[in-house]
Amino acid sequence: MFQIGDKVLYGIHGICQISALETRTLNRKQTEYYVLEPLEQPGAQYYIPTQNQAAVSKLKPILTQSELEEILSSDAVRQDAWIADENQRKQRYKDMIATGDRAAMMCMIRALYEHRRVQEAAGRKFHLCDENFLRDAEKLLSSEVSLVMNIHQNQVGEYLMDKLKAIG
Repeated sequence: MFQIGDKVLYGIHGICQISALETRTLNRKQTEYYVLEPLEQPGAQYYIPTQNQAAVSKLKPILTQSELEEILSSDAVRQDAWIADENQRKQRYKDMIATGDRAAMMCMIRALYEHRRVQEAAGRKFHLCDENFLRDAEKLLSSEVSLVMNIHQNQVGEYLMDKLKAIG
């Protein structure tokens, strides 16, 4: 169970801080909610019912620096995540982003960096859908990596590229 003040990764919404636990009554039924405040959207709030396992499963503790470094050097990230079939690739990458699995997203980012490099070297364009997946995965990871590694968000892409190239 999370505590007030904890920072969490909340699905595609990014880093949030749990600002309160509130009990609300709806249809004469009391339900306890985590109140989340996204760090990148001041004033916004998300209410997550504490008893709704599907909703709570989208809350993930922020990685520690050692956990992040372990993921970046893991065999899981070294796997080739490139899927030649575009429809299969779209579905798999969409699923990777939806689950919030950081290792899977870093593996995907690595595969997309490599594919973009190969495409550019051959004088071909990088597909727009692949560019969008890369941007979405980087966006999801950037706030967490920035927080964990104490670097500015605009340095995260370069940081990840350097780390992911080193394991290639």
